Amino acid sequence: MRKARRGEKFEVSPATLSVMGLATIAGLRSMAAPALLSRAIQRGDIAELQYTPFAALGFPKVSVVLQLMMIGEMVADKTPFVPARTSYLALAGRALSGALVGAALFAAQKRRLAPGTVLGALSALPTAYAGEKLRVKGTEKLGVPGQLLGLLEDGVVLSLGTRLLRQYRT
Repeated sequence: MRKARRGEKFEVSPATLSVMGLATIAGLRSMAAPALLSRAIQRGDIAELQYTPFAALGFPKVSVVLQLMMIGEMVADKTPFVPARTSYLALAGRALSGALVGAALFAAQKRRLAPGTVLGALSALPTAYAGEKLRVKGTEKLGVPGQLLGLLEDGVVLSLGTRLLRQYRT
């Protein structure tokens, strides 16, 4: 592990941008980011995780469980029983989800895990607030039902996440 030298620039690599993008998705749907990552590993879009702590993300059973959890979250999101995504526990879950995908994508690039973990966690948080605000404003100002906006949000999460990870190659 080396220390940054004076005048050294921070490198923004494709892995950095992918972490930010996928962690942003975690801010909207906490289970979507790890589920989409796991599916991308299954497809072979992301390699190099075999001998890392994230190898289990490539296991078929783990992928299925994550997919089911993602679907469950998307269904539960449309009910009045789910707390706000900016409640303490929900934010913690979104930050952990962002941290997980950040660390895994950095591991796939053979980079240090800590920066990917922090970048992932920090990228998820503002999106949670922005997503909640957009949903409330859309309902108030446009009169669009929250459930419909939630379905639109699900579509954005799935399409952007899938596209992001299809473009990511290790």
